[in-house]
Amino acid sequence: MENLDKLEIEEKEKEVLLKLGWIFKDSLKEFSTSVDRSLKYLDKIVLPIIMASKEDKSYNPFSQIIEKYVLHILTRKFEKEGYSLLPLGYSADLTLENDYHILNIDVKTANLENSSDFQETINVGINQLTHVAKLKLGKEFKEFLPSPYFVYPTIPPFYEINGSKKLILTYGLMFIYPSYSDLIKKIRDEYNKLVSIFNNKVKNALAQVIESNFNVSLKEAYKILESKPEKSRYTKGNLITESLIRGVFIHKQERESILNSLKMSKDDCEIINEFSKLLDDFVGQLRSKDIKPIAIIAISLPNGLLKDKYIDKFVSGKDYAKSARYHYKDGIFEVIKEKTGKNIPRVIFLDLNDKYKDELKKYFKKIFVLDYELKEL
Repeated sequence: MENLDKLEIEEKEKEVLLKLGWIFKDSLKEFSTSVDRSLKYLDKIVLPIIMASKEDKSYNPFSQIIEKYVLHILTRKFEKEGYSLLPLGYSADLTLENDYHILNIDVKTANLENSSDFQETINVGINQLTHVAKLKLGKEFKEFLPSPYFVYPTIPPFYEINGSKKLILTYGLMFIYPSYSDLIKKIRDEYNKLVSIFNNKVKNALAQVIESNFNVSLKEAYKILESKPEKSRYTKGNLITESLIRGVFIHKQERESILNSLKMSKDDCEIINEFSKLLDDFVGQLRSKDIKPIAIIAISLPNGLLKDKYIDKFVSGKDYAKSARYHYKDGIFEVIKEKTGKNIPRVIFLDLNDKYKDELKKYFKKIFVLDYELKEL
């Protein structure tokens, strides 16, 4: 296996890339219908979206929705192609096997606003690839560490089981979606005002409860609320505040009990009601943005046995020696090109919203769309 012809490896990577591409492309209608089913419940998850979008970072619930449906669809479809599900620790989102190879597929989502997450690159963890990556000592150093000081992933180029060796093929399935950070920013300020009101109420009301129920002084009660649970960035008071906000807006049957316990004034209740209306408006605006993938891309990551050909395109990622970036650039099967002269892409678009075509061309030098034949836009 170590001496397996490099052309054979790339031919197999290409074959499975096209299989993955066609399987998912033929499932686009099912995928879109499934996502719509979840988005019917958007108003039910809108508060957690806002609560999780702190410090100018927008939490993306759509990534979880996308990932769950993708894995469900691919598992069923690949099983019909003779693959079996192979759940493993230290592996990609989906691992399957057939008699000949093991297939690892990782689902990625990227916001159009954050081009560094998708522009001719894919960021992968060490459980998602078989290829080593170059490693720098630190940002202040221009040069990479010499061989053999690389990022070594948890997955080897092949597994050997009972004397039989199976090549491991790794792929990324990337979903690019439009940004909605502008909407988050508008409502985040109002949410922070709401938190401030609740924080003060919780601090005063709960401190008195702690004083009377736990036989501690009022000063000690305040001190307890200002302390942080182990491994938490936030104080107990802050965490309890968020919990009660969820109680008021999500567990509506508990609303009056919570508001009465916190001794909310008429003016406070009016602010809470106004925020409820803002939530409704936010849902409407989010629906109108149609937050669905504008591009779906399948990427074949080179197997680790192709290191001599691809090592310069793999570097350590965001998590230092625990992740890597594959800078695919032209994104072609380089051994196939060298041996046959054919330019066959490792990166193929399975779906593309025409409305965003020109914008996407700013980030991708070449766009190959999987149709009845591969065509370059």
